[in-house]
Amino acid sequence: MGIRDKTKRAFQIIQDKGTLGLIHHVRKSYRLGKYRRRGQKLNSKFGWRSNRHIVVIESDDWGAERVAGPDAVKELEGTNYFPRNSHIIHDGLETADDVTKLCDVLNNYRDIHGNPAVLTANFVLSNPDFSAIKKDMYTKFHAKPIDQGWNHEPNSEALWKSYKEGISSGVIVPQLHGIRHCCSDAWLKNLRSGDKLLLKAFDLKMIGEIESGLRIGGLSLGPIYHADNDRIRQLVSDGVRAFVRIFGAESRTTIAPCYGWRSPETELALLDNNIYVMQGREYQHLPNGKMKSHYTGEYDSTGMLYLCRNCILEPLSDRTNIEDCIAQISQAFQKGLPAIICTHRYNYTSRVSSKVRDRGLLILDDVLRQATKIFPDIEFLSSDKLGLEIINDDKKIKM
Repeated sequence: MGIRDKTKRAFQIIQDKGTLGLIHHVRKSYRLGKYRRRGQKLNSKFGWRSNRHIVVIESDDWGAERVAGPDAVKELEGTNYFPRNSHIIHDGLETADDVTKLCDVLNNYRDIHGNPAVLTANFVLSNPDFSAIKKDMYTKFHAKPIDQGWNHEPNSEALWKSYKEGISSGVIVPQLHGIRHCCSDAWLKNLRSGDKLLLKAFDLKMIGEIESGLRIGGLSLGPIYHADNDRIRQLVSDGVRAFVRIFGAESRTTIAPCYGWRSPETELALLDNNIYVMQGREYQHLPNGKMKSHYTGEYDSTGMLYLCRNCILEPLSDRTNIEDCIAQISQAFQKGLPAIICTHRYNYTSRVSSKVRDRGLLILDDVLRQATKIFPDIEFLSSDKLGLEIINDDKKIKM
C-alpha cells in the first residue's frame, strides 16, 4: 500500500471512528507488523529447508456463510454493516459452479511428478441455524452442519457434488478450519441487547461484521479463542468428529479462525485428536491482546508442528498482485523454504458478483502459469503432505 493509499485510508478511519479510532488502528498495525517481521526473521533463520521447489496453496473459510447475496447487500446500504471498501461485501458461500471453475484452473497445471496443482481447502463445518436461534430468543446457539445443507444455498446436492469431484481428482484437499467461524456467545449477547443492525442482518441470515462493534477479529474469531480448557477440548473433539463424518477421513492439520487460539491448551487438544500440524501466518493472536511469532518447521513444547504462509495471493483485497506473489515464491525458494500461499475463499466466489470470481481465477491461473514456467521442477503439495514430509525428515535427522 503506497503513501497515497495509506493517507486515504487514514482519512476514512477518522471519518468512521474519529481520531481515537485512527490511533487504535495505527497501534494495532504496528504490533501486527512487528510480530510478522519477527516471524519472517525466524523463518529465514530456523525454518525447515529443502532444495525442492515445493508450493502449497492454503485457502480458508470454505463452507462458511457470510454475505447472503446482492439483495442482502442492497438491504444494508447506508449502514455501517460492511467496513468501507472491504472485501467482506463479496464473501458469500461458494456455489457449485465456483468450485468447478476453480478445479478447472488447478487441473490445468502439473508438477514434476505429474500431479495437479492442489488447494488445501480449510472448511468451516457448520453455520448458524437462524430459525432455531430465534425460537429460543437468542439465548442458545444452534448449528446447522454443512452436510445438512446451508441457509443461502438451496441446491446443496450440486455443491457437494462439485466438492467431491474436486477431492477425487486430487485438486482439493479438505482440512479442518473449525466447527464454526463465529464468536457465538458475543453474537447472541449483542442480539439479546437489541442491536438493530445485527438483528437486521440476522433476518437476512447473516452473522454480522459491523465496523463499529465486534467486527472481524471479534465476532469472526472462533469459539476456541475465549474458551477455557474443558471447552476447548470439547470444541476440538466436536470439530474432529464432524470432519470425519462429513469427509470420511481425518484432518491432520488445522488453522484457527483469524489466527487466534489459546496455547498450549489448544495444541494439546488437537494432538489428542490426531491433528499434528497447525497452519497459519507468521503470527498468532493470543487472548488478552497478546501475540506470538511462528515459523515453518517449528515444534512447540507440546510437539505441535507449525507451517507459516510466506506468500500472499488475495486479488479481491488487492493485498498482492501477480508479480508480488511470483516474487514471494522466488524469495522462498532462494532461501530453501517451501512457498506456502495464503489465498482466501472470497477471491473465488460469485454469490454477490461473478466478476470477482472471474478476476480471482484469472489471477490464480496466471500465477500458476508463471510459476510452473519459471520453476519446471515445481512440486505441488497439500498442507498435510508437507507436514508429513517435515516430520519424516526430522525423524531421519534424529536417527
